[in-house]
Amino acid sequence: MPFTDEELYFLAHHLIAKDEVHDGRWQTKSRREWEAKEAGKAFILTSAPCRAQGHRLRTRAGHCIQCDPKKIAYIRRETQAGYVYIAGSLEGRVIKIGTTEDIDRRANRLIVESYGGFSDWRVLLCAWVSNAGRTEREILSRIPGERTAGVYFKDGQAQTAVEMIRCSFSSALDVFAAETLAIADLKAIKKQFEEYEFTQR
Repeated sequence: MPFTDEELYFLAHHLIAKDEVHDGRWQTKSRREWEAKEAGKAFILTSAPCRAQGHRLRTRAGHCIQCDPKKIAYIRRETQAGYVYIAGSLEGRVIKIGTTEDIDRRANRLIVESYGGFSDWRVLLCAWVSNAGRTEREILSRIPGERTAGVYFKDGQAQTAVEMIRCSFSSALDVFAAETLAIADLKAIKKQFEEYEFTQR
């Protein structure tokens, strides 16, 4: 794939391997996006330069990563494999959806940091998925309930928790199961965690 020297430097600087880039030159937008997705490649080399500065390296969605390198971290988070999980707080009567590479460490951190202002978090369910960030976002967008925020401290700095929902465990589980395809017996799991069947006030 004929990268320019500038493109090779950019890829190396941002630790992007050349085989992470789909050769989409001379393909239609829809074709190159489809082929990149099928090949599991997050980035595309196009023949049509961006309008701003004439760059050719894009995300699958067509955004120029040379003009906006922040897109790289976002894309990596979206496409990185990891655990997506459901956690619950009886104290706060809230459900949290999140992602992590280390589920045991994350379960401990939720308690130690008193995430969202609550210290009784329990990870109720988790599943390993290939696109953890994207799966988390899809689940959060589909769960019926009121999104709520809370303050907690991480490394001595105040943080705002925004991934909490006032909803029942069942409603979160139904969406989680549909997105991850990892649940065999919904009825049994709902019974196991029935104390987290919060009703909206």
